Formats: sequence, structure tokens, C-alpha cells
Amino acid sequence: MLIGFGLVLLLAWSCYRPALTGALQLDDVSNLGGLAQVSDYDSAFNFSLSGGAGPLGRPIALATFAMQADSWEQGAGAFLRFNFMLHLLNAVLLAFCIYRLSLAMAVKRDKAMTVAMVSASVWVLMPLLATSSMLVVQRMTTLSAAFVLLGLAGYLVARNDIKNMPRRALVGMSTSLVGGTILAMFCKESGLLLPVFVLAIESTVLERPNSIDVRQWRLWKAAFLVLPLLLIVGYLATRLGYPEWVVQRRGFTAGERVMTEARILWLYLLKALFGLPDKLGIFQDAPTVSRSLFDPLTLLAGLSWLLLAGSAIVWRRRYPIVALGVLWYLAGHLIESTVVSLELYFEHRNYLPIIGPITALCSLVLVAGRRWRAIGVVALATLVLINTYFLYVFASLWGEPSLASRHWAMTYPHSVRAVGTLASYQLDEEGPLRTLQTIDRFVIDHPQHAYLRLQELNLLCRYVRDASHVQVIEQLDRELPNVDFTYTAGKMLSQLFDGVVVTDCPDVHLDTVVALAWSLRSNPRYAADPIYNRFHYKLLAGIARVQGDQVATIDNLRKALTYGPSGELNMMMITALAGDGDFDAAYNFIDDAKDNAPANPLRAMTWHRNLDELRIYIDELEKLQQ
Repeated sequence: MLIGFGLVLLLAWSCYRPALTGALQLDDVSNLGGLAQVSDYDSAFNFSLSGGAGPLGRPIALATFAMQADSWEQGAGAFLRFNFMLHLLNAVLLAFCIYRLSLAMAVKRDKAMTVAMVSASVWVLMPLLATSSMLVVQRMTTLSAAFVLLGLAGYLVARNDIKNMPRRALVGMSTSLVGGTILAMFCKESGLLLPVFVLAIESTVLERPNSIDVRQWRLWKAAFLVLPLLLIVGYLATRLGYPEWVVQRRGFTAGERVMTEARILWLYLLKALFGLPDKLGIFQDAPTVSRSLFDPLTLLAGLSWLLLAGSAIVWRRRYPIVALGVLWYLAGHLIESTVVSLELYFEHRNYLPIIGPITALCSLVLVAGRRWRAIGVVALATLVLINTYFLYVFASLWGEPSLASRHWAMTYPHSVRAVGTLASYQLDEEGPLRTLQTIDRFVIDHPQHAYLRLQELNLLCRYVRDASHVQVIEQLDRELPNVDFTYTAGKMLSQLFDGVVVTDCPDVHLDTVVALAWSLRSNPRYAADPIYNRFHYKLLAGIARVQGDQVATIDNLRKALTYGPSGELNMMMITALAGDGDFDAAYNFIDDAKDNAPANPLRAMTWHRNLDELRIYIDELEKLQQ
């Protein structure tokens, strides 16, 4: 059986290998672009603590990227190779966990081995999970999963001794839970779910250990399993009432998100079983938001999950493996598929949750009666073969980014991300006119994405400088107040600003960029968003600085800081004050900034280091001017 599983891992590597020629996508550059400045231990340390992808910063995951900083300029290949090997390692860890869990359930050793290897084989070849490894930055997901599985493995190994050495077992179980959770959550916050997964296991397939007093066991479960669940639920409860700016930005309330996710959870399961390559990936048409509980599909999805969850809890001891499959899946989606105001759909969110249904399905098939077992084994074998083919097709497409961009744009013509990616490849391969045609056609059909005309204007300034750009500017002035929210619009404004500084573009000047920035901010979706407002005034400060208006520069920086401090704003303000010769104000600003350090102790450490470096800079500048 071990040889067979080894061959499956080799097969999985062969399926993923064509994707090694893939490119960086979506948030890869925005999260990992700082790798370009990593050159030594100090810069690697600062990068590892600079993360903004989650409230905890995800420093452990970023540290693994910092170790590969030398490969950043070479593209995605080296990072993808690491990711794919990590996915294979996770399959081994998963097989071990299922094996130990099966033994704890008193399953015979050979059958436990079979269930473990088959379940892990189905999981490692599942196309639904492909983007978890193919998106470079989603190493945060898979590395967090690795520590969750390591923590679970340690827990199950320690629990095996609970009959003979209960106190030692409890210490080992506790250490594995705490250690695994801490390591996992500093890769991605969903690692906090390790105790919830263990609670699902203890509540379904495992019996209470007789070697421990009932009261002691209940106290231990309450402290290490139930309390973490209550803390997570309590945190989620604080996210129920979205501020108006979040509703404006996302386009849904917390309640609407929960109703929509009820449908999406079924969609994930459907794609897990019938994951056609054309239906998978990062470029999807935006899911329809459920606005009413009485919409038939929404009502059916919501009631079915309530019925399944309730049945799993009530009959968890009668049908333990089925209950585990349901409760594990729902537990795995507790953070990312409930009320936290994330985007609605991403397949990598299933990386750990789908383990529950897979394990339950494989266990039921392999322990069924001889007749049904034969049918089930054939069905599982067929599923693995189909998944293998689909995974290979998907990876092969991913490995040809230019071809893939055309495929995704044709498959999902309403996806702004798909069309934006296509336009970037067209610029390199077919020239700016073709790119401009693609953008213009998409904006005409989808006016809510008219902010793309900022990119169009930028391209016109770079490649069609002798033509009049007045028409595009007028279109932007009319359309920006009504476009959908995206931080990409701000990024495009920043790119336009950079382009105007270095390029003589007719009709487009710094004042034009300022006017367009205010047109965008007149949009209620942008005006209400504090993060965008901080960017807006930072952009205006940068423009004012280029124009030589020191008063406006400092004024706009102060306005930006009212929407929240940042390391970049600190640097801009301190250098602006020091550059104007106001060293006392610069020193005072540093003192105030130190009092406003982030609550996260790791981020606070980097915050203070950067401020100390800026103080040294001011000292040296002041000495030069004396």
C-alpha cells in the first residue's frame, strides 16, 4: 500500500509539474513585491514582519518567501516548486493523521492504512485544490494547513497513550494543540481552527477516555477545545454589523454574505466531485449575491445546511463518520465563509475543509459490505483517474499564462480580472492598440468597471502621445463617480501619476491626475472607505511634493494619517519635514508615531526599527546642514 501511495505522490507531482512555467497572479505581487528589497538578514526579517494580508501579519509564511528572495526576479517557478512539494508533504501528513485516527477508532491496521492512503490520494489529486498551490501567495494557506496537520498528528499520537499514561498524554495533546495552532495562525489566521477540528473528532468518532475522570476530561475539553471555538464565534459575532463603508465596498451585508455562502458551500462540494477544468480557477464571474432568505435556492441551501449540521450533532454517535465529514467541512469554513468581509468565492478555502467529506466518503466505501464495497472502489478509482486527467489539463493551461489568459477571458467574459489579465498579455504580444480595444469593449459592456479607462489613459500617454486624450478624460470624469469599488482603481491612478512625471503627455498633467482623483473620491463607495481615503491623500501629497508645494504636501499627509498610520506615511512625513528643515517637528512626529505603534507585537517591532532608522537619517541630515 505504501508503494502505491508513493506512486500516487509521483503522479501528483507529474500533474502539477507543467504549471512550473506559470506566472505570478492576482495578489502575488502586492503581497510579495517587497522581496525585491530583501538582500540580507535584516531586510529579510523586516519583510517577514511587514505582512498586511491578515491581522496577524503571517510572518512564518513570509519568512519562507524571504528565504527564496534571490528567485524573485526570475519569476514564479522556484516558488511554485516549493508550493507543490509542500502540497505533497501535506498529503503525507494527512495520510498519517487519518491512519492514526482510524486506529483510535479501533479499525484494523490494514484497513486503517487503506482508508488513509486512499483518502490522501483522492485529496492530493483534487483539481479543486490546485489554485491553493498554483497561486504563489497561497503558500500561506498550505503552510498553515501543514502546521494544522502536524498539530493534529501530534495530538493523535499523544492520545494513543491516554489509557496507560493519561497525564503524559494530556500534556502531549495540549502541547500539540497549542503549538500547532500558534504556528498555523502565523501562516494564516484560519490555522486557529485546529482546536475546532479536534473538537469535531472528539465529538464524533472518538470515545471518551475511561482512564481520565469525567470532570477532569470535561474541564480539559472546555479549556482546549470549546473555549477556542467560543472565542472564534465571539470574534465573528463582532463582525456581524458591517460599517457602511464595508457594505459600499463589498456590495453586500453580513447577512447577505452568509446567505450567499450557503449556496457557495454546495458549489464547492459539487466542484470537488465534478471539477471540470473550465469551471475551476481564479477567474470566475462574480457570484450572485443572495438578497433575500426567501429566494428558493438560498432558502434550500440554508435549510439543508441547518438540517445537516443539526442531524450531525444529534446523531453524531450513531453515524460518527458521516457526522465528522459534515462538521469538519463546516468547521473549516467557519472563518472564511461566514461573516468576515472577504470576497465571496475562492477555491483555496477548501484546502482543509474538504478533508472531512473525502475521509467520510472513502471510509464508508471501504468499510461497506462486499457488494457495495466493490462498486464503491470502482467509483473511487474512476474519480481518481478523472481528477488526475483534469488536474493535468488545468496545470498545463496554468503553465502557459498567455494562452490561459485568452482561455479565461473567453470562458468568463464578465470577469474584470480575466479581461485585465488578457489585456496585460496583449500589450506585450499584440501591442497597445489591441489592448486598448479590449479595455474599451469591456468597459462599454460593463460600465461599472469604467475605472479601467485610467489604464487606457495611461497606455495612450505611453504609446499614442500625439493624439488628443480629452475624450477619455471627459469619459473618466463622468464615469468614475459611479464605478464599482476596487483598490485597483487607486493603483491605476498611481501608475498614471508615475507616467505623467516621466512622460510628456498631451492633455494629461499633474492637475489632471488630481482632478481624476477627486472625481473618483466623489464616488460614495470610495468616499466612505478609510483605507482608500488614506491612499487618496497620500497620492495628493506625492503630487504636491513633485510640484514643489511643501505646505500642501504636509497638509495632505496629515489628512492621510487621520485615516490610519502606516510605515510609508511615516517615512513620507518625516522626510518632508526634515527636507523642509523643520527637524524639531520631525523628531516630535517620530515620538508620536512610536506611541501609535500597531497592537500586533511583531508589527510593532518592525515599526520601531523603521522609526529608529528614520531618526538616524534625520540626525545625519541635520549635521550636514549645520
